[in-house]
Amino acid sequence: MLQAFCRLLRSLVRGVVFVGLLVAAGVDCRIRRPKVGAEGAVWIHGWCRRIVWALGFACSVEGRLPAGGAVVSNHLSYLDILLYSAAQPFVMVAKTEVRSWPLLGWLTAQAGTVYVERGGGPRTYQGVNAAMAEAYRSGLPVLFFPEGTTTDGASVLPFRRGLFHSVLHDGVSLRTAALRYTLDDEPVNGGATVGQDVCWWGDMTFGPHMFRFLGLKGLRAQIRFGGEVFERADRFVMSESAQARVAELYEGLRGVEAVDRVCDRGLVEVAPAG
Repeated sequence: MLQAFCRLLRSLVRGVVFVGLLVAAGVDCRIRRPKVGAEGAVWIHGWCRRIVWALGFACSVEGRLPAGGAVVSNHLSYLDILLYSAAQPFVMVAKTEVRSWPLLGWLTAQAGTVYVERGGGPRTYQGVNAAMAEAYRSGLPVLFFPEGTTTDGASVLPFRRGLFHSVLHDGVSLRTAALRYTLDDEPVNGGATVGQDVCWWGDMTFGPHMFRFLGLKGLRAQIRFGGEVFERADRFVMSESAQARVAELYEGLRGVEAVDRVCDRGLVEVAPAG
C-alpha cells in the first residue's frame, strides 16, 4: 500500500515538474525567438537535457555522434525523441499527429521537425522529399524511425522504405543507431516492465501511460550510434541493410549495464538528478 502511494506521489510530482518545464520552455522560446530549424533544434536540445535530468532518468550515449546526414533508429516510445534530442541536436521526423499535441507539438515545430503522414501515398512523396531536403541543408543530422510505429522492444520490425528515397535523392550519408530501455527490478515499481510501462505501442492511451511511467524508479536508457550504411543500390537494398544494422546494434545492447560502461569508457552521459 505504501509503495503504491509513493509511486502515485512520484507520478504527481514529476507530472507537475514536466508540465512546468514545458511551459518554461514555451516562455523561453517566446523570449529568445530561435529561428525554426537548426537554431530551434539546438535550443530545444538544452531543454531536453533539463527535462531528462529533472525526471531522474539515466541516459548513456555510446559511439561517435553523427555530424550530419540521416540517422535511423528503432522506435519504442514517445520518449525516444526526448532522449535523442538530449543527446545532441537533431532535426526530427515525426508523425503528423505530433504537430497537434498541446504545447509539445508547437515546441517540436520550432526545431524544424518534418511531419509525415503514416501510410501516405505517392501524393505525399513530393512534399516530404522537399521537407527532408531542407532538413538536410540545415547542417544537423536528421533522425527518423523507419519501423513506422512504436513497439514493445521484442525485436526491430522491417523498415518502411519511403524516407530512404530522400537519402538517395539528396546523396546524404546514412548512419544507424539503437535505443534500449532498462528498468531496475525494484519493489516500488510494483512489477512494472519495460514492454508494458516504458514502451508505448499498440492501442495504449497516452495520458494514463505517461502518468504510470512517471512513477517508475531506476529507469535507464542506452543509445548506441553505429557506422554508415554503404549499400545504396536502391531504397530497398538500403532499408534492408539499415534494418539489419539497427537490429544488430539493438541486440548488442541487451544485457549491458549502460551506466557502468559509460563510467568505465568515459562516454557521453546525461546524468539523472539525485
